[in-house]
Amino acid sequence: MKRLLPALLLTLLAAGCSGGSDVAATVNGTDFESDTVRGFVSSSADDVTDEQFLDALTAVVQITAIGDAAKAEFEIDPTDDEVAEFADQIFAAQGAGLSREQFLETQQVSEEGFTLFAGNLLVVEQVLAQLEERVEVPTPEEAQQLLVDDPRAWTLVCAAHILVATEEEALAIKARLADGEDFAELATELSTDTGSGANGGDLGCTPPNRWVDPFAEASLSAELGTVTDPVESQFGFHLIRVDSRTEATTEELQEELTSIRLQEISSNWYLAAVVDADVTVSAEYGTWETDPVPTIVPPAS
Repeated sequence: MKRLLPALLLTLLAAGCSGGSDVAATVNGTDFESDTVRGFVSSSADDVTDEQFLDALTAVVQITAIGDAAKAEFEIDPTDDEVAEFADQIFAAQGAGLSREQFLETQQVSEEGFTLFAGNLLVVEQVLAQLEERVEVPTPEEAQQLLVDDPRAWTLVCAAHILVATEEEALAIKARLADGEDFAELATELSTDTGSGANGGDLGCTPPNRWVDPFAEASLSAELGTVTDPVESQFGFHLIRVDSRTEATTEELQEELTSIRLQEISSNWYLAAVVDADVTVSAEYGTWETDPVPTIVPPAS
């Protein structure tokens, strides 16, 4: 939350646009003065660095463009009271026992900036709700293709391992296991992975794409409950025991693919809203550019 995010009500921004400072940017006909922009970061203009100001100004341009588009296309226009209530909810959930002032300080925003942040999230939620209706529901076959394309991401593997430096050590430990010694005890005693070793080699349950490639591949093919032959990775040699392996259900995959599609649609919508906006930035602060990404490029020093 250290940087304002790109979506918010124009009405909230416009409420602060009074005073005698210079116009830093104009978005779709609405002027934003430099003092107003600095006020989103700190109540004291002297506390705002040039970098913070430029970040805030860029955010103001983006959130105004998106706020305009959200209001024009979806009639999204939360009231000040709705935004204030949402801000209180965010503080209650994330304040972690801090006072409001302490919380704002940790986030490097003023109360006005926090209100903008809260309004941003509220508008984002409402825009996403509208865009969800545009998402084509994936078929079971389309969803299953996720598993075919990337089984490491969509399989849950519960495993344990013993890690040692050499293949000879690993083979010796496997022989001891074959003679009836306990896997957990040997992991605790011998594994160079002291984190899992303290838990008897237990790695918990996770998608294999979080593990290094050789380990991940072995975890997908290993016979359940049977210790593998030594598997070499950049960390050494692993003896792996896979206790369970569960593929994501079709319903879970459909839900994930729907989420992926919504993310793509929403990203394109937000980008178009910003790119299509009529933006002018004071030469003192830089130039507005949309390629490769919408941003303010500071003037050459």
